[in-house]
Amino acid sequence: MTWRHRWELGDPAKVYERIEAGKRNKERRELKADPFGAIWRKGVMVMDRDDSERIEELLMTWYEWARAYRPALGAPKVSPYGRGADSSDVYADGDEIDSRLRAADAEAVDACLNELTWQARAAVGLSMAEKASDARVLRNPSMTLEEAHQHYQQAKLDLVPLLRRRGMLQMAA
Repeated sequence: MTWRHRWELGDPAKVYERIEAGKRNKERRELKADPFGAIWRKGVMVMDRDDSERIEELLMTWYEWARAYRPALGAPKVSPYGRGADSSDVYADGDEIDSRLRAADAEAVDACLNELTWQARAAVGLSMAEKASDARVLRNPSMTLEEAHQHYQQAKLDLVPLLRRRGMLQMAA
């Protein structure tokens, strides 16, 4: 009988506590945050405070863009003759150009979010809805608030390489 076998044959509650403590220690070693807001994983800085704030800003832009989407129903607004014609930007002002840039950013973030798990996407949507409405009463029946927050933080970490690949986040110096 090995020491591990004797250890696992003990009191089930203590065995469970030991296993959970081992998992927590492993998670603590893998992912730690420093006092300046940077997140480190296995000795490499994954995300700093500026990246986190930029991701929050991009996610809020995505949320506002996604909420404003309305599918086109009914008859088309353009005749078949004029469908391929582009309007010129001669009369475009700064606000219109900024809204186009925000829409392009939101589409890129949407493509990155589609690569995440459904739990992460649900947690991001829930968190953005809470921030947009300044309410803390929104719930997701499929996960607790702690799980939602954990999935949200993990989603932000998973978005870092995806957004860097698209050039929306700068590499940390």
